[in-house]
Amino acid sequence: MLPKRIAYVLNIFPKISETFIAGELAELRRRGVELRILSLLPPRDEPQHDIIRRAGLDQRVEYDVSKFADVIKEFQPDLIHAHFAKEATQKARELSGLTGIPFTFTAHGYDIHRKPPPDFRERAEAASAVVTVSEANKDYITRTFGVEREHIRVIPCGVDTERFCPGSGTGVSPVRTETHGRDARATIVCVARHVAVKNLGLLLDACALLRERGVEFHCVMIGDGPLSTELKAKRAALNLDELVEMPGAADQDEVLRWWQQASVGVLCSENEGMPVCLMEAAACGVPVVATRVGGIPELVEHGVTGLLAPPGDVAAFADAVETLLADSERHQRMAKAARERASKKFSVVQQVDALMTVWGGLVSSPVRVAAAGSATTAARRKSRVNDPFNAGGDPALPALTQALDFEKVREEFKHSFPTLSAKGFVRPKAIRVVRHKPGKRAVVEYDVRLREGGEITERFTIIGKMRSRRYGNEGFRMQKAIWNAGFEATSADGISVPEPLGVIADFKMWFQRKVAGVTAEEFFAKASVAESNALARKVAEAIHKLHRAGVPTEKPHTMADELRILRECFAKVAAVKPAWTGRIAKLHLACEKLGASLGAQAACGIHRDFYSAQVIVEVGQASRLSGGASLYPGTSERRDHHRTGETPVPLRLWLIDFDLYCQGDPGLDAGNFIGHITEQALRERGDATALMDVERALEDRFVELSGENVRASVRAYTTLTLARHVFLSTRFPERAHLTERLMELCEERVTAPR
Repeated sequence: MLPKRIAYVLNIFPKISETFIAGELAELRRRGVELRILSLLPPRDEPQHDIIRRAGLDQRVEYDVSKFADVIKEFQPDLIHAHFAKEATQKARELSGLTGIPFTFTAHGYDIHRKPPPDFRERAEAASAVVTVSEANKDYITRTFGVEREHIRVIPCGVDTERFCPGSGTGVSPVRTETHGRDARATIVCVARHVAVKNLGLLLDACALLRERGVEFHCVMIGDGPLSTELKAKRAALNLDELVEMPGAADQDEVLRWWQQASVGVLCSENEGMPVCLMEAAACGVPVVATRVGGIPELVEHGVTGLLAPPGDVAAFADAVETLLADSERHQRMAKAARERASKKFSVVQQVDALMTVWGGLVSSPVRVAAAGSATTAARRKSRVNDPFNAGGDPALPALTQALDFEKVREEFKHSFPTLSAKGFVRPKAIRVVRHKPGKRAVVEYDVRLREGGEITERFTIIGKMRSRRYGNEGFRMQKAIWNAGFEATSADGISVPEPLGVIADFKMWFQRKVAGVTAEEFFAKASVAESNALARKVAEAIHKLHRAGVPTEKPHTMADELRILRECFAKVAAVKPAWTGRIAKLHLACEKLGASLGAQAACGIHRDFYSAQVIVEVGQASRLSGGASLYPGTSERRDHHRTGETPVPLRLWLIDFDLYCQGDPGLDAGNFIGHITEQALRERGDATALMDVERALEDRFVELSGENVRASVRAYTTLTLARHVFLSTRFPERAHLTERLMELCEERVTAPR
């Protein structure tokens, strides 16, 4: 039986760079499948593909995260599907746990290689099936995350090969020279986001090399992104402004026009899943030059439909482009072969055929998530407990066994949360361990329903926190004290903490509501400059509010404590990089002098672990919990903001994780946050200054509120935070490439005049 109703969970819909999702949805609609699209974020102010309107997809989107469960309940889909393994899949998993409807997800590229969720394996095992776009991805998922190969289906994304086809009158001619009003020259086209992994600087270097060789060409780099300014600066430095055009993002019609006039398509990424832009080029009869990474060799048949070059090799890339432009006969053969291969292997019709086959097998099965019809009640309840870390067997956390016992939880939840019990009966539906540090702590999520009489009045998630040799009372009391100090869910200034619910003594665990939204780190990665600056100012106001709250604590944290921790970090770096011993000693001495140079600041209650993952930004419409305004009150209102030049301001922030709350220098919190932003810019964009405007906005607003005398402290703690990141980069293999640059940044900061 094929599915008739499917709910899609997406991070942002529509999104100009995700044509493959729009095409997939449109093809499902063409086949009569009913759809509901649940978008965690509203669309950006950017062009939209016409297919969105033509397929009526914009009429089937819900942006209010708090309403997602209600939409699922009303729509009753056969299954839930998410694209990308991160936020969207996590939400699909939650909705599946609440409703018993199976979910699947498609993993693409960055969500596997560069930023996989730490619990990727658990998400994959919870899904009824995992889809990925290439055999290379499948091999990597199996090898890296331990997911069973049989659980993974390889289904490449597809393109509309009837729409993407050679232009009228061009066929698959040898080397096309038609351009947008320019002199006849061979046209090189690249369609790619301006992000680090695409390595577009290599394309500019290759263009400079081709010019030196006397090759006549015109290059068009379609797309935008956080590195656009940097790439334009490099284009100018290489004196390529007349040869390389950067028109920005484009809708499908414009992209199609460029492909139909292209001589060669190019992509120089350092990693890829299965790039749709190369499928579009092939469908239009355009041979390509691309790097031999990820799933590209499965898409481009070397020497038949295009040429592959080693990643990072400018000369080899330029050689391949020059070869295609110079050999007209070979170019024509490849153009014809590319079109034939795209039609046979990479059409959206074949993609959706394959998806429907996978989903049909799931829908036909009588077993639903956590709700098998023939299972006993006990078996059903056991299936609702997910402990991917085997944390229940941790001898240092013996109470966790009871906290994962569905029957015990069901009984305890009846009376342990007075503020909830007053509203009805709290009934757990699913339990999952989401974090576990062996011998030390665990975090457990409980999906619950609140019933009043026979009516479900609310669905939400409760978070339980457990630490070894502690009973939970301290954490609960601290959260309660901050809540009562003006951080309640309906605070007029939109700065809150999650609602503390209570302590269960037998579990040695305290509980709070889980709040909806994205972390500030995720927000900064995706928002516009104006939106990011607005959030930064709001974050400064939030931490200043905490400093003024006067919540008592006896724990101190001084500069001496900070330098002691840093000394321990440097010792560990020296152990793994003995050649750096002298260099580390110099940096350590400079950090000691920096700390000693600060004047004393009046101590107050500080977060002490304040960085962008500790701030949740509410980005849907006002939730039933908070009753407050949100970052984007609605899609249409957000577009009105952009039309009038105003910037939406985040009006509900949630501060989380007060385990290290203590008395200390208020500059530590702001400096720590800014240091993490610098590291994020370097890690995600390859440029430590990429979020400089955000850093300045936060620092200036914090100083405006706290007094000019705190600025030196903020900057000193920013440097010390970056120095600590030198150590952290050696502990995560995916960050090892940052160690040298972080070291250089710290050395620059401690020698720069203040």
